[in-house]
Amino acid sequence: MTESKRSWGKVRQVQPSGRYQASYIHGGVWGVTKGVRFTALSTFDTRGDAWAWLGRERELIERGTWTPPFERYQQFEEERAEAERARRAAEAMPTVESYGRQYVDRDDLAGASRERYKQILKYYILGEPATSNRRGMTKGKPVITYGLGDIRITELTRAEVRAWWQSLPVKTRESSCRQAYDLLRAIMNAALEDELIDVNPVKVKAAAQAQVSRERNLPPLSIPVLYLVADAMPERLRLGVLLGGVLGMRSGEVRALQRRDFQLSANPPTVTVSRSVKEAEGKLEIGPVKTARRGIATRTLVIPAVLVDAIRAHLREHTQIRRSGLLFWRASDGGPVRSAAWLKAFKRACNQVATDLEAEEAMQIAAGEPETDESQRVRELLTDHGGYIFHGTRVTGLTWSYRLSGGNLKAVQAIGGHTSSKTALRYQRADVDYLAAIAESLSAMTENGANP
Repeated sequence: MTESKRSWGKVRQVQPSGRYQASYIHGGVWGVTKGVRFTALSTFDTRGDAWAWLGRERELIERGTWTPPFERYQQFEEERAEAERARRAAEAMPTVESYGRQYVDRDDLAGASRERYKQILKYYILGEPATSNRRGMTKGKPVITYGLGDIRITELTRAEVRAWWQSLPVKTRESSCRQAYDLLRAIMNAALEDELIDVNPVKVKAAAQAQVSRERNLPPLSIPVLYLVADAMPERLRLGVLLGGVLGMRSGEVRALQRRDFQLSANPPTVTVSRSVKEAEGKLEIGPVKTARRGIATRTLVIPAVLVDAIRAHLREHTQIRRSGLLFWRASDGGPVRSAAWLKAFKRACNQVATDLEAEEAMQIAAGEPETDESQRVRELLTDHGGYIFHGTRVTGLTWSYRLSGGNLKAVQAIGGHTSSKTALRYQRADVDYLAAIAESLSAMTENGANP
């Protein structure tokens, strides 16, 4: 065993390994108490490594940050163990993908909603490649360029959410992008409630503002135009447009109506809404209405006298015979009409009305009469942006219900089967005709005031 000394510290070679051990004396008071020898916790390959360790120890002493080597080792081990626990905890924390899939698979979602959420999550949040060429997608290519699936929910930041939002095809797939934003926010709200995160990072001002504008973009139809569209439908589906546009019923509710739901001899005549057509994972079935999970399982609507004869005729000529017979059904198997087929017939009727209006306008122009702005506005409403959708008839019915009830939101809420007055208010539209009527009333009031 050989050893060497310098002005401070000692290094010796340990046999038979041939490695080097370093130590030094620190503490004590000269001539009063002896210092304590501190030895490195491990030996070194070379003598230079040993002296380098001593130099680092001397620097710690001179800076006043020195602690005994074993205490430093213990602190290092505790920090390493804590870092390992944090790493394991982070790895155990769900990603946006795993937590999102858990969220959309929960039991309290309706089948159609669950299927739609899964599609939105898959293509618009996780960024998986499309599996078919439908709904504006290209098979094999992702819809977005910045997916969030691999990010752990505790690590998702507002900057990443903004980058994700900017990668969405908002201009071409606006509705799906808004739904994706709403779904991501709902997923992170669930994580907030589960106390997995402290703040929901899904806060994109442009997305929130655009969502509000989208909800207000679908104007109601005037009653004459509503009847024109109904008349352009196949005769066996005509009544459905009137039920949606006058009573404000949902598409699934209209398609689930049965003969026994109508009480036409009552005073007043009524229809009970308690079922809805559900479409999920390729299956078509009739189940409870959308709001049944929130305590509104059924509602009774008063039928305006103007619809009674049309309903009687439909029950007589187009409805299945039994009491549970459907008003609207498929000739192939007697089941309820699918949403896609219903919407296809409705859009075809809207296009037909627009074509007829254009032909009438052309005849007026040929006769020397100017084109009217109203005809142009209605044609654009029925055909622009992919065409008017059947849900617009519900907007129509609930908007007119609100106006004719004198702004009674509770009444509109009951008619529409809404769970809150806030939801009922979303269906109100200030269309041009209504604003014109207000302007005329104001004009008349002003004239009367000026000329008493």
